[in-house]
Amino acid sequence: MTPTPPDAILFDLDDTLIDWWGSIHTCLSTFASTEITTALQNHCATRLWHRNEHHGYVEQRDTWKLHEFRHEEWERALPELHPDERNAHVATFSQRLSVDFFPDIVPTLNVLKQKHRIAVLSNNPHLEREKNRLGLDEWFEACMSAAHTTPKPHPNAFLDACAQLGVAPENTWYVGDSIRADARGALTAGLTPIWVDRWNDNWHDRPTAVVRVSTVSAVAELLA
Repeated sequence: MTPTPPDAILFDLDDTLIDWWGSIHTCLSTFASTEITTALQNHCATRLWHRNEHHGYVEQRDTWKLHEFRHEEWERALPELHPDERNAHVATFSQRLSVDFFPDIVPTLNVLKQKHRIAVLSNNPHLEREKNRLGLDEWFEACMSAAHTTPKPHPNAFLDACAQLGVAPENTWYVGDSIRADARGALTAGLTPIWVDRWNDNWHDRPTAVVRVSTVSAVAELLA
């Protein structure tokens, strides 16, 4: 299904525009052993990637917690590593990690900004920091943090963003990777969800109104 062209397109940030696991893996490859990298990846898959309780597909990935709560999460992931060695690895990780865009993001945003209103709506509490670090103002007319009392998937997160842009929810697309926070949340609020399924998750009961794409670059193709 090709959705009706929107008046505005809202984007999630984490794991939609910026690549948490890819950036973490690149960082780890500069200093950590294969065993440590594998243990951290397994920890993400079992503890930080949340699965549907009935069908087992991943509904949300909180890979970012491996950085934001690194001392706690690394201790859980690497309990047999000596604390001094683990702390040294965490310190190196903190110094070297740079979470960057997926490869297709900048070319896609350069195309979209020419003809479409685009903005960011994120649950990230550090959005202002990320906006400055990534230079998001180059592409987006607004970067909005959902209220801490009504984060995504709460409908008000999406409705408040639409109100700030002055667009109707039914004429707005929401592009995000999370089934739970992005696709289901946007659908409940009346937006058109564009679900970015980079991991080929088996969301077998996906509503027909949710448009699946495998990359953000496919969003530009929908509009072509």
